[in-house]
Amino acid sequence: MSGISNQSRSGEQTAAGDSKSSNRRRILRWGLLLSAWLIGFGGAIQQAAAADEWKLIPYRGLKYVSAANVKDFYRFTALEENGKKLTFKSPNLVMEWELNSQSIFINKVKFVLSFPVIKPTYRTIVSVVDLAKLIDPVLRPGYIKQVGKFDTVVIDAGHGAHDPGAIGLLGYEKNYCLDTALRLEKALKKRGFKTHMTRRTDKFLELHERVKVANSIKNSIFISVHYNSSDNHLATGIETYALAPQGTESTNSGRASGTRRRGNSRDGENIALATAVHAMAMHRMKVEDRGIKRARFNVLTGITRPAILFEGGFVTNSADAKRIHTAEYRQQLANTVADAIVGFRKAVGGK
Repeated sequence: MSGISNQSRSGEQTAAGDSKSSNRRRILRWGLLLSAWLIGFGGAIQQAAAADEWKLIPYRGLKYVSAANVKDFYRFTALEENGKKLTFKSPNLVMEWELNSQSIFINKVKFVLSFPVIKPTYRTIVSVVDLAKLIDPVLRPGYIKQVGKFDTVVIDAGHGAHDPGAIGLLGYEKNYCLDTALRLEKALKKRGFKTHMTRRTDKFLELHERVKVANSIKNSIFISVHYNSSDNHLATGIETYALAPQGTESTNSGRASGTRRRGNSRDGENIALATAVHAMAMHRMKVEDRGIKRARFNVLTGITRPAILFEGGFVTNSADAKRIHTAEYRQQLANTVADAIVGFRKAVGGK
């Protein structure tokens, strides 16, 4: 994606066999790890949490919940406070908050909240919006009410034809997007999914056309594949976007909107899908974690399916550009996203 403004707009025979077997085991292990990670604490937390209640704290027109309440509700075994840093601990999960920051980390994966964690009095508090729209769907994907079975992935290769997207140091974003999308299509088919491409050639589609395609495919989820750019050539890493919830600001624009978009009906699924993909990418790819973020990209606002936009690196950063220009990196991204979708489907009970 050419910046945020444009879009507002993945014996020898014995040795070889052992290698393949090891690779299959590794993929399975990652899939199981991701599934367990997404599900959070498993059956214990799913059953215990229902018995508790949120104790709402009004503050400056918003509602908040205390860190202690969060600790008890999700049955964390410990809550440690060290200066501005709060750490929630349990055997399978660690969540870290920092006062006056919108960034939190869950099992070392970065998420960007809609509102900062604050301590206006003696209690540290987090907004109910962030609890409902981010933390809870990530910790308890099994509680997302609108999850339906899906067997198809709509893959959207960003830009195309006269719209090159970001002009990188070694190539155009549109070409990298298409190549990655085609590789993702093959990877998903190998894993038993059906696929539908919004484009499979150097073709241009308006954003509303991409949305129309996505909404026409039953039992599906949607992933828009992009690469990033910045005037700051030091900017590097991977970031993943879900639609901003109603009444919140987009991460990079600082503009809030009270208007509910069609895509907001899938807020829980959107953030769970973003988590699956981004967490898997952070585990596998040796790149900077720029976080799971929120935005009102036109390609996400009108979609009635679970949907995310994935940024695979910066074509304007020398190190990222070299990686992105290689077929090996794009194939690794495709395999990573495909395995993450398998994990997502297991975590939300999609099949």
